[in-house]
Amino acid sequence: MNYTAELEYLMKVLKKMRLPAVLVTGEKLDEQVPDLGLRHFLGLEEGYRYEDLSLEENTVYKINDEFMCRYIGVLLPQPFSADALLMGPYMSYEPTEEQLLEELERLGLSATRLPQLKQYYSAVPVLLDESPLMILVNAFAETLWGTGNAYKIVELSRDSTASAALDAVGAKESREDVLMQMKVMERRYAYENEMMETVAKGLTHRAKMMMSNVSLTMFEQRTADPVRNMKNYIIICNTLLRKAAQQGGVHPFHLDRISSAFAARIELIHNLEEGRELMGEMMLSYCRLVRQHALRNYSPPVQKAVTYIEAEPAADLHLQHLARTLNVSAGYLSTLFHKETGKTVTEYVTDVRMDTAANLLRHTQLQVQTVAQHCGVGDVNYFSKMFKRHFGLTPRQFRQEHLAQRMGKK
Repeated sequence: MNYTAELEYLMKVLKKMRLPAVLVTGEKLDEQVPDLGLRHFLGLEEGYRYEDLSLEENTVYKINDEFMCRYIGVLLPQPFSADALLMGPYMSYEPTEEQLLEELERLGLSATRLPQLKQYYSAVPVLLDESPLMILVNAFAETLWGTGNAYKIVELSRDSTASAALDAVGAKESREDVLMQMKVMERRYAYENEMMETVAKGLTHRAKMMMSNVSLTMFEQRTADPVRNMKNYIIICNTLLRKAAQQGGVHPFHLDRISSAFAARIELIHNLEEGRELMGEMMLSYCRLVRQHALRNYSPPVQKAVTYIEAEPAADLHLQHLARTLNVSAGYLSTLFHKETGKTVTEYVTDVRMDTAANLLRHTQLQVQTVAQHCGVGDVNYFSKMFKRHFGLTPRQFRQEHLAQRMGKK
């Protein structure tokens, strides 16, 4: 049978979801991964192949690559003119700056390339909830191959050729189940929109009221473990609240630290009550962050200076260069900056760089030299002296002490 109309409809829906999708013709699926130019940027065009995998019909492939990106591939039956449909890349979460730095270090690239890598990942769509996409894909697969055991879902990893086939019967829901899920999803999205508005405006009193209305139906039942379901939902909320606080005027520098801290604490939840408490604390913390660090309290020149300093700790941040970048005089910027922040430009830059370094040392295993480069200090020995003046410990001592504290709490 000819299912061209169904394929065209699926492609239109994917386009509305802003999810890249290509029809592969005349080549193997594993040779045409549309990665939006990442491997070209990294100089790895020839290094990406699923050489050992034999892709089959009647199968939906969920592909996880070595760069945190996901794809969905389907080999199309005759008489389609194309051989396969490939959807992606997309991500299930937004990578943190620490993860990107670790990626650069793994590939042997300088931390100074972080801005370009950030720019790439900003173009990759993020699907915090993959279920709507999989409902579409399952519906298309049923059209092609039928229901029941007519097809399977296989997960592939770039790092491992092992695949896990999922029972297609268990992966599909009845029409009634889908409608019920849609209603629950609508209620959940309405709650999330209100939650994001509350945080963006820093309304702590409203946040406290909202937490009393948290329903267990919001935690999507993806596993048999209710605590795991709650953790998954709080992970999603952590990302949403970070976005909301950014809309409220908080710079990503501050957001990344609080987001990373909550991400670690989420995995330590043992029961539903602990999850509720952490959810409430998370909402209030983001609200307070908006009230405390919103850039709108500064004049436009100082807003731009603070944003630039905190976003680009590796850049040339001397007063003269910063003034030229902002198209103001050095004297004017120096006076205004000190008046509004209570610090000189040099003091502020040093604080930002040292706080950034401390955060990386706490939460990553990056080499000290990589941390120094990311903080705008090329000489690792000079960086170590700066760090010790600021914290009273060398970078290695600081990391060891933090690790010992973490181990002592376990």
